[in-house]
This record gives sequence, structure tokens and C-alpha cells, in this order.
Amino acid sequence: MAVGGKLFVYAFQLAGAGGVVAESGSEALKQIYGLIEEPDVGVILVSDEFGEEFVEKVRQLSFSTPRPVIYLLPRPGGRPEHVDYRSILRRVLSI
Repeated sequence: MAVGGKLFVYAFQLAGAGGVVAESGSEALKQIYGLIEEPDVGVILVSDEFGEEFVEKVRQLSFSTPRPVIYLLPRPGGRPEHVDYRSILRRVLSI
């Protein structure tokens, strides 16, 4: 499930994933909290387009929520950052 702006969400919807368009960081957080409660959601892909404060809140939420995996991605046209996939897999698999 993708959460972010129109371009971000529509791109994932074209690839067959579900998505929720948010107009602001607070709206996106509200959607993320709702998706966490859904038992059939295993991964939430979140755009980092709502600012650094939003990104930090999503990171904290990601570390405190073992499932679903919450994964921050750069906004369309944004710069990618290094991701430690090994630690994400350890957290998901509870290793």
C-alpha cells in the first residue's frame, strides 16, 4: 500500500499496488495509522515529500511497529538515500 502525493500513489497503482493520496503530512500519518490496523496490509510505502518532521515521525513509527513494514521512499524526482535492508529483514522476521 502506498501513501503520499498523487504522483507517488498513482505510480504504484499503475504497478498494481493499492494507494492512498494525502495532501499533507498529518493526513498521511492518519492514513498510515489506519493502515497499521488492517490485518491484510504487510507493507506500507510512504513518500518522504511532506518534510523532515514528517519523515522523522514515520521513522519512529517504523521502528516501533514490527508489522506492517513501513518503508520511506524518496518523492518522485527526489534523491535516494542509503537503506539498510538487512536490518529491515531482521525486524520483519524477528531475528
